[in-house]
Amino acid sequence: MTQRIGTPQLSMMAWLLRSLVENPDRAVSIEEALDVIAALPGFIDWANLTAHRDQVERHALDAAAFERLASRIRRQFQIALSPETLSSLLLGVVEQAPQKIRKSGPFSIARIAPDYPWLSSIMANAIGQLSELPDFSDDKKIFVMSDFGGEHASARFYTYSFILLAQDKIGPFEKKVKELRGKHGLLDQHSEFGYKRGYLTSGARSRALPEFLQLIDNYIHGAVITVAVEKQIETLFGTSKQEAQASIVEQLGSMGFGEWKGPDAEKVVRVCHMLAIFVSLMTSSNQRLLWYCDEDAINVDGNSRNFTGTQKLFTAILGMYATHALDVVGFAKSFQEKSYLDDLLSVADLAAGVVQDLLQGHATGENIPGGEEKVQVIQWIARPAPFLSKINIQISRLEDGQVGSGLANFSPRQDAVDPGTEC
Repeated sequence: MTQRIGTPQLSMMAWLLRSLVENPDRAVSIEEALDVIAALPGFIDWANLTAHRDQVERHALDAAAFERLASRIRRQFQIALSPETLSSLLLGVVEQAPQKIRKSGPFSIARIAPDYPWLSSIMANAIGQLSELPDFSDDKKIFVMSDFGGEHASARFYTYSFILLAQDKIGPFEKKVKELRGKHGLLDQHSEFGYKRGYLTSGARSRALPEFLQLIDNYIHGAVITVAVEKQIETLFGTSKQEAQASIVEQLGSMGFGEWKGPDAEKVVRVCHMLAIFVSLMTSSNQRLLWYCDEDAINVDGNSRNFTGTQKLFTAILGMYATHALDVVGFAKSFQEKSYLDDLLSVADLAAGVVQDLLQGHATGENIPGGEEKVQVIQWIARPAPFLSKINIQISRLEDGQVGSGLANFSPRQDAVDPGTEC
């Protein structure tokens, strides 16, 4: 049966090659380009595209034609190709193809009722400032990974990080991360790329970190989103922490979501509202959603509550914002046998840690403790990526005592990190 390669894959190819042009320090071989495309459904080879573009239907390519010329193309390009050459071979064919990578704003939350929590309006203000979000309209399955930071006593902000990504396109990332781990001897999947003390500076992880950050930018279509809430704001669900959290605890219990203590109840409701809002903005009818998360206070399995309660709570809150129905909403905690899913969790972990450090450094005027590895993560969160949007929202107490929200944009300086302090 003839395989067909459609417009979404062509667009992805073009955007990848554009990213290589914008990052000319990265050498790219023909084999690497072939590997990237071969991991996408239906691809055999990309280089024959120019030779056969007059013989195939517009934006639909015969995979058998690629296979016949694959060996000749490889012989022809026995040298490493420059990013410019790679790009020029392809862009002329796909310039007409719609680029379904991002969609443009303005954006607004479809549903906000007067009885919705204070957090809804705060988030709506920041979302109204967004100029773009990922376009998942060609995708069937969406992954969500989450991690949270700022829970150490010295932190000024709680950070809630999520990465929403197109699972349909994750094959190249999975393959490249496996190769990266083999290259650097990180065969133990428990060797996560975490932000916490000791993880960044650990030998093999430190050496692999720059490449890992490049893989995130070049092989993930989606958005890494971090919402930072200043700790001076004790609750986002009322004027009094004590009254608001007592009300949340009572509601969660009466609705069958389990028995919670005040701080954990506030946290789980914050997380579910934030995630539900972005899921409502970035998904569409009949898509499938999987939320994969690490062990955390919001999903522990105990006598009084368990992860099922969190799942039911999220589903209920998603219904408050979404005007469409997802085909499936699934949930999973980090499996005992680690995989590339946990490398995706690391993306949220890195974002939660570095955004807290950056906002704290801005507030105090002090350098961020750490070394070259911290610099690399700072540069990553501030660097535009071809497929991955990086969205940072800050919620802070204003001078007049009110609470404000907005987008936090970062421009890294090399001297922003104190090199004399270990991570």
